[in-house]
Amino acid sequence: MRLRALLPLAVACALALAAAPAQGATLAQNLTRVGVAPADRSEYLATVAEARRLAKRLGGSRQTALSAVVASATRIANRPDFSPDLARIVFREVGANVGYLESNALPGSGTRIRLDGVVYESYTGQGLRIQPLGTFFAILEPGRQIADEGGVAAAFDAALVIALADGDTYDLPYLFPYDGASPPWESAMAEGVAARAGLSAWDRQGDDRHLDAAIRFGNAAIADAITVEGNGLWFPLYVFKPGFRVLNGHLEGVLAMGDLADATGDDGFADAFARSVAATKAVLPKYDAGGWGRYAPGQDAPVKYMTLMASQLKDLGAMTGDQTFTALGDRFTRDLKTPPVLTGPAKAPKPLRLAKLKPGVKPTLKLLVRRDKPVSLVLRVQTRKGRPAGIGPITRSVSSGSGRITVTLPRKRGTYRIVASATDWAGNKVEGVVLTTVRVR
Repeated sequence: MRLRALLPLAVACALALAAAPAQGATLAQNLTRVGVAPADRSEYLATVAEARRLAKRLGGSRQTALSAVVASATRIANRPDFSPDLARIVFREVGANVGYLESNALPGSGTRIRLDGVVYESYTGQGLRIQPLGTFFAILEPGRQIADEGGVAAAFDAALVIALADGDTYDLPYLFPYDGASPPWESAMAEGVAARAGLSAWDRQGDDRHLDAAIRFGNAAIADAITVEGNGLWFPLYVFKPGFRVLNGHLEGVLAMGDLADATGDDGFADAFARSVAATKAVLPKYDAGGWGRYAPGQDAPVKYMTLMASQLKDLGAMTGDQTFTALGDRFTRDLKTPPVLTGPAKAPKPLRLAKLKPGVKPTLKLLVRRDKPVSLVLRVQTRKGRPAGIGPITRSVSSGSGRITVTLPRKRGTYRIVASATDWAGNKVEGVVLTTVRVR
């Protein structure tokens, strides 16, 4: 999947021509082109034929799912970098969809299921897709199902069936189109998590095969990392989208480098750890909304990622001894339990004059509201004595930060106050916050 060395031009051109699929090549021709063994080729073609028959028989969402899986498998097979090892993973996914959907309804989008040691996720219009991140995260944070499968080491061995050997790395290809990217595409976060899962298996069993696998996943994460300001290193969640800087995805790579450096004493992992720690510290303010964390700059983190980031930052603080990370991790934990903080403008708005309005038109105010968290916000207009002013509540879902919200006031002279209540994404509430008062005259 990755080009490790530059070949002489003539040799490279010759190899490319030999490997390139013929225009309009069939799936069978592409399997033959890359040297898939005859027995495997027959099995893969039979699986695809069964998927097509089953799709016609089932109809509905299962037909859409099976057709999508076959379509992406066919497109991947037509790529110049298609290989027998990649084919093994691609047709495993097709076979899993056939076996599951023949007797089960398609799970709702976002649902994950575990089949033979591999996690699949249901995506709208795409069917059940191998989820490398989910597969190895389940091993890194093992639950009852991992224990039932024989424990972390056994689960890690089973999960290696979705790893693609590429020189000194293990790649983890995602096999479906996503966000404009064509498959196969990769995630440095998934590779970092897989490296940590391998180290976890090694810690339990002492089997050097697991350490070797962890090293290979770590090499893949470094190969997919990008150099950022100040020679820092950033691990992108989506390798095809390096400018989308997701903090929790990056932190998994950072922690993996620290764990690998500690386990192996390797200078390459130690350097990657130092550079990625420096990159993290430099950008932390961009991920702090004051009372909430950000998934990516300008994008508030869902609750599950707030929880994950808090844990990751505290782990990084313990690993480095840097209280900057620990303190923010502790604060994110508290943010999940504290009520939102809302404030209005520093000065009361200027009085609104009815004389300037057309007959029947009610006065409006563009009210500046600051909030330290993403919230479901409710604004109410009350009289000076706290009674309802006859204006219905205004409800908005708003991100952390500040912005102006248009508030309608009664067409009646008097002094009114605007009172807010809010609920954050974790369910914490605040009520009765007077944001400002305004006169209508």
